[in-house]
Amino acid sequence: MALHIQMSEEAELEYKRAKTRGMLSSFGAAAGLSLAFGLTLTFTVIVFATDPPAEFLAYVPPAEDLPPRAVPTTPQLSSKTSTPSNTVAPSVIVSTGAAPVAMAQIDIPMDDSADDGISIDVGIGLDTGLGDDLGEAGGGMGSSQAAGSALEGTLYDLKQTKGGAPTKVAPAGKLVVDELYAALAPYYKTWSLSSLGRYYKSPVKLYASNFFVPMAYSTLAPDAFQCAQKVKPSAWMAVYRGKVKSPVSAKIRFLGTGDNFIGVRFGGKTVLEAGYRMPSAWVKGNPRSVYISGSDHVAHKERIKKGEDRAHKGYEFIQYPGIKTWNEEVGGLTAGTPVTVKEGVTYPIEISVMDDSGKFGFVLMWENMSENPIVKNGKLMSGKKAYLFRTNFSLPERDALVELMGKHAVKGPDGNAVIEWPEFEADSPIWVAVP
Repeated sequence: MALHIQMSEEAELEYKRAKTRGMLSSFGAAAGLSLAFGLTLTFTVIVFATDPPAEFLAYVPPAEDLPPRAVPTTPQLSSKTSTPSNTVAPSVIVSTGAAPVAMAQIDIPMDDSADDGISIDVGIGLDTGLGDDLGEAGGGMGSSQAAGSALEGTLYDLKQTKGGAPTKVAPAGKLVVDELYAALAPYYKTWSLSSLGRYYKSPVKLYASNFFVPMAYSTLAPDAFQCAQKVKPSAWMAVYRGKVKSPVSAKIRFLGTGDNFIGVRFGGKTVLEAGYRMPSAWVKGNPRSVYISGSDHVAHKERIKKGEDRAHKGYEFIQYPGIKTWNEEVGGLTAGTPVTVKEGVTYPIEISVMDDSGKFGFVLMWENMSENPIVKNGKLMSGKKAYLFRTNFSLPERDALVELMGKHAVKGPDGNAVIEWPEFEADSPIWVAVP
């Protein structure tokens, strides 16, 4: 038997109402979720995806990041007063209209090293190409005033340590020649000042612009370096160092002589050893191995002519007017190893003079073998003169040098200074000393 149950009208109406409320509730919930998602997406795009407004920022670099300023290690060639510039933080100015903007004047320092010539700041002369500010001082042993274009010199006393203790060169105050050249040999192999580090050196430095001292006494050097009370006039050496700019493009060689010795290292190579001694030729236990005067000079000259002395290949001995003593005793001026230079190029140079004791003097000149040769077949050509090696406008003058040497000058029977004077070209080109 089948059982049929029929819903009443009230129950059916309530069922329809509940169904409608459920549908509306579901629709409302879906709409609310959709609205919330849309609002969230819109907020994200607006807030996080929009670029920030552009702005200009001024960067002020810290002091250690600034480019280094060129600080000269030798005195400036110009006497013009320069105003130090302050570090100014860069500013960015944005203008919305077309209007003139006032800018502060900026002084830009010019680096002389960028130019092979002399900067306009040192006063270019239209006639010579060089400014007057190169100076004229620095003759003799040099000037204590670090002005103009010059090489810096220091005196070393090989008889005592830097603390004042005696060395083997003069253990009891008496000079031992073999020990003297044993002490000099390490320096002249490398020209390194470290090999002289144990010896006393003058607290005063001198600045030399030419190397021309007629015959004097060995007391001149300690007196000039203001250490005469500390350094006795024997077994001392003076070393001048710096960098010079070549005034020519040519094959050149240095010419010179000295009592006891003058040496030149140029561009990192020894190019001249001249005088009564040659320290690099020293042989232990044989002090006469360094002698190049008298009969020893003749033998040494022959070895050079035959090419047997490889360390001094190409050297020549040249009889030169005005130096009778040096012509007779050391063969005149010694011409060193030829080198090729370029105009405007800077070369390191070291010049050393030394003396055993007694008389002392030196001269340094040079020859332009490409444009103005003065020697032919080992002899000075008629009417020719060598150039004086100089780093500024200085030129030796007899009266001035006699006055400069004073009590140190060698006197003749008449009481006047004996001056042997090698002639040189008055218009000698200038090897400008640079930092």
